[in-house]
Amino acid sequence: MNDGQLTDQATAVPPVAPATAARPRVPALLHIGIIAAILGAGILATTLTSDVSRVSEPGVRLVDGKPYLPEQAGDWIGGPLQGLTEDERKLLPPDTEGARRLYKDKEGRELFCSVVLAGTEVTSIHRPELCLPGQGWRIEQEYTEPVPTDDAPGGVLRVMRMNATRTFPLVDGRTVQTRSIFAYWFVGKNRVTPHHWERILWTSKDRVLHNRNHRWAYVLIHVPLMVEQLRYGSARTDEEAIQMINSFVREIYPELVAG
Repeated sequence: MNDGQLTDQATAVPPVAPATAARPRVPALLHIGIIAAILGAGILATTLTSDVSRVSEPGVRLVDGKPYLPEQAGDWIGGPLQGLTEDERKLLPPDTEGARRLYKDKEGRELFCSVVLAGTEVTSIHRPELCLPGQGWRIEQEYTEPVPTDDAPGGVLRVMRMNATRTFPLVDGRTVQTRSIFAYWFVGKNRVTPHHWERILWTSKDRVLHNRNHRWAYVLIHVPLMVEQLRYGSARTDEEAIQMINSFVREIYPELVAG
């Protein structure tokens, strides 16, 4: 923010005519910004420090208190069900839950799907953009993309798409760069959004106005692009990766949504 500078005025301020009523002063934009910042800080402080006693229902289906990922979704067959890793459990609050599977279609193409469900703490989940770089991924592009999905509100699910690269070492000492397409969205009770800021806004309103901690989850889909040297990946092009995501989302979405 640039500091304003006061300048001396050589001219005198003209007197106000006695019969003219003084007009109320309109706050300067700077004043409005300061007021908005103070209010925002107050809401944020209340959000993060208030003792929220009510926890909303999750927006994803649960089995034994954990996110549900089906063994099959259309033509996609799931591998063994896995939960959070030990490293994830060390970093996340203890009541955070997760599920993940490797899925394969009838053509042998593979993708990964995971669901992370928040507990009572607001730090239970975060944007995948924060953890992927720690796993060696470099996010090169990020934008929302529509996925036609009959069961989604309005028939379209908007997901956050990330194009990412990662360098792997080969046994001969050389390195090879891999590419992947990631897609994710946040799910709350009767709420879906690809945007972190919108989730935070809804969370703040729920906590401050309704004394409720909205229990969010996010669904993350990972499609590795093919790297022959590593015998890794299924999709040959970005377009094929997106086609795989679209096909999988149409089948998995109604299975994930809480009834």
